[in-house]
Amino acid sequence: MADEEDVALSALDGFCRAARDGRFPDLADRDGLWRLLLQMTIHKAMSLARHEKRRRRGGGQVRSFDGDDLLWDEVEVARVVGREPTPEFAAMMADECRNLLQKLDDPRLRDLALAKMEGYSNQEIADRMDCSLRTVERRLRLIRKEWQHAFD
Repeated sequence: MADEEDVALSALDGFCRAARDGRFPDLADRDGLWRLLLQMTIHKAMSLARHEKRRRRGGGQVRSFDGDDLLWDEVEVARVVGREPTPEFAAMMADECRNLLQKLDDPRLRDLALAKMEGYSNQEIADRMDCSLRTVERRLRLIRKEWQHAFD
């Protein structure tokens, strides 16, 4: 049986794979990222719930050790999931962002990554950094490549 950590890891893994394959080229800001991760996690949780409720898996009669229902329905998930991240999740994400930024040796790459996290478009970053749009896109590819090595 899977738990909430398995769902979260599966959603994050799906996001990283899709991002690596270029499926989110227009992801512009952290609000969009939060909504996307939330949607992916809810989708994974609902898929797991449907999978576990199948007849050959106990037909929804499986219970956890403490007697509570192991699986929630969509209404319960919608009630529990907030529109904003919890303080614990926000702190965890801040730590992870700090770690990833430290992996960028070039201060120009760090500045670019921060500007992207702040929601600036590639063109706005190019104007701020006094460089071409192509240079920004090339540097973003370098950042993604370095961060992908960090995850591998």
